[in-house]
Amino acid sequence: MELRNCPECGSVFTYIRTNLCAACLEKDEVDFKKVRTFIVRNRNVGIPKVSEETGISEERIMRYIREGRISVASSNEKIILNCEVCGKSITSGRLCETCTERLSSGLRKQVLEENKKELEEQHKETVTKDEHTPRMHFWKKS
Repeated sequence: MELRNCPECGSVFTYIRTNLCAACLEKDEVDFKKVRTFIVRNRNVGIPKVSEETGISEERIMRYIREGRISVASSNEKIILNCEVCGKSITSGRLCETCTERLSSGLRKQVLEENKKELEEQHKETVTKDEHTPRMHFWKKS
């Protein structure tokens, strides 16, 4: 168990998948629903307007978009979201599909290489142990 301080209220909590304590996580979920509801009812509004009408900070709204919890309509020119790697326009998250695929394939390749090295090392250890293991020989009686 890892103890952390909640960045919102400062209280100590046990970290499990999220960086917020239970009370702040519950409040964050209420805020998220308020933002999502406002956006559904008021399409093509900018983040400043959403923030002004809901009372939720622009930073938090951007976090919801970056987390992929809210998607921006590609026709909404008031909210501009760009891939953090190539700068291509995206509707949610942090990376475009191309950069996500490149990152995934690179990680997949790295994991496969590491697994292969590990298996080779285990094989070498097994072979080395077998070579130094004394063996018993039986002679046939003639």
